[in-house]
Amino acid sequence: MSINQYMMGDILEKQQVRRRSKPSFSNSSRGGGSFDDGFFQQIRQKPEQVKSRRKSGARQERSSSWLKRLFAAPARSRTPESNFRGERETRRERRPRSSGFSFVVPSPMTLAVIAGTLVVSLVALNWEGLTAPDSLALEPVPAESPDRNLASYVMPLIHETSEISAQAEDVSLDLTETFAWSSYQVQRGDSVSRIAQRFKVSMDAIIASNNITNARRLRAGDVLRIPNMDGIPYTVKKGDNLSKISVSMKVPFEVILDANDMSNDVIDVGQTLFIPGARMAPEALKLSLGEAFLSPVRKIITSNYGWRADPFTGQQRFHSALDFRGSIGTPIKASMGGTVSLVANSPRGLGNYIIINHANGYRTVYAHLSAFSVKQGDRVNQGDKIGEVGNTGLSTGPHLHFQIYKDGRAINPLDLLQ
Repeated sequence: MSINQYMMGDILEKQQVRRRSKPSFSNSSRGGGSFDDGFFQQIRQKPEQVKSRRKSGARQERSSSWLKRLFAAPARSRTPESNFRGERETRRERRPRSSGFSFVVPSPMTLAVIAGTLVVSLVALNWEGLTAPDSLALEPVPAESPDRNLASYVMPLIHETSEISAQAEDVSLDLTETFAWSSYQVQRGDSVSRIAQRFKVSMDAIIASNNITNARRLRAGDVLRIPNMDGIPYTVKKGDNLSKISVSMKVPFEVILDANDMSNDVIDVGQTLFIPGARMAPEALKLSLGEAFLSPVRKIITSNYGWRADPFTGQQRFHSALDFRGSIGTPIKASMGGTVSLVANSPRGLGNYIIINHANGYRTVYAHLSAFSVKQGDRVNQGDKIGEVGNTGLSTGPHLHFQIYKDGRAINPLDLLQ
């Protein structure tokens, strides 16, 4: 007898043992109950209860091991009819029953195909040869030479024309190792911009190196100092140190050391350092180029700066101002932005007058006013109305007395007015 027949016989035997015997109406009547009681007991049984009992039996059957079924001895021989019945029940029980989750185990053939695909892929990719291309290999960056570092700051940044900037790129590195001066004698027709272009430096370098306060007054025969690299000189003040100068000038510490051939950062008050690539303050540059000051009123001059006969005494006196013609009430504009330092009156002199302080040591004076539009401490911008033309103080008629001072000394306003 085959194993399948043993299994089917075992299943059939258990089902036969658990089979509930059909109740008879005669037996129920014998137990003391009436016919109606037995009948109603039968019809009250629900089909679901019968099915659940069958499921319980199947669950117990699944819980028994295959080893017991395989080696258990048959209780009795089975007839063909019982074998057929057991096979039918076995088929019914082999039907898959859903438990809410299922997982299909791949067959050995499927696993073999997957493994072969992986092997072929690894061989095709040449797994051992998967390395970064040579072009992406990181190489140590060579240390930047001091000459090239310095050159990046001394290359001229001239603003005049693109042609000048293009020529400035040809500066030789040999000229940037250590700072040095050279001399140049101004020729007829020269200007600050032309000289700067000739030596491939900025106008800031020419003006700051020679303390030029008025580029328009450059004369043939004047001797200028020309730096061999672009930048400006700086005079060390009390409280300065090299790190502070480096930050304020926006030039690296090492570049200043290299340009001035310094072995350490020790500096002295009054010492002059050359700061490669540094620039003058924009307002200071405009002042030196004569492009900073506006005429406070319409530019009609009645008395120039210089020696003249005093209108009250007739004696020669130096007139340190310009007199502009104007009618009473004509608006007066601030020649340059700054802070109003004084609003006052001098009956035996300037009459009503205003003094404004500007950057870089400049100061302007407006006198003989008929009215004020500002007060002391006000901050004004270039072109703001500050008062009106008048005839106050010692005056021969309505006009504006206008003066410019640089570091406490009067200078000719015509040299700075646009």
